[in-house]
Amino acid sequence: MSSGEDSGERNPFAPPPPGAPDQPWRPRTPRPPASGQRSDGRPDEDRPQPPPWGQRPDPGQQQPAPPKLDPADPTHRAARNALLSGFAALLTVLFGLYWVGFPLSLLAVWYAVTVLRTPAEPVDDPFAPRPVRPQVPAALGALLTGGLALLVSLGAFTIQFAYHDYLDCRADSATQEAARSCAQEYDVPTWLSNLSEVSDQ
Repeated sequence: MSSGEDSGERNPFAPPPPGAPDQPWRPRTPRPPASGQRSDGRPDEDRPQPPPWGQRPDPGQQQPAPPKLDPADPTHRAARNALLSGFAALLTVLFGLYWVGFPLSLLAVWYAVTVLRTPAEPVDDPFAPRPVRPQVPAALGALLTGGLALLVSLGAFTIQFAYHDYLDCRADSATQEAARSCAQEYDVPTWLSNLSEVSDQ
């Protein structure tokens, strides 16, 4: 088999001549010139191009940014105030400050209902899906926290109004035995007496 040494072009598949130094590995097929032309001078138009791995994003087309709360919009301001009032009302109720949590919960619920009743902006295409307004999740969160704080506050006020004699008796009791006797004297439910004992500990 001829190694291609007699001709002017070396056979790339032939073994190296004896005594040749070791060379790093190179691809057998030479790469085309960077100018896009082959060695014979003709343009490399018929060379198959590798398939693209994926569609590259067009720098001219930018994805729309997600909607954010705009402080300049009255509806967005109401949603922010509702969310802050709802969390503040829930925290104050958990710490037993019912007289502070009650107006805050009312404010949160009122703001949330106002935001939810605000009509959405009209769209040009009636069949296109409408984007979620950013103030709606905030209003729903405020409605949940404010409504929970409102229920707890109303429950505490109802207990204080219905069993104020029993609560005064426990407050004036000097010993635990006297405080337990108040439950029998005023005939209060068992859950209320247990709750009062837990709160006193």
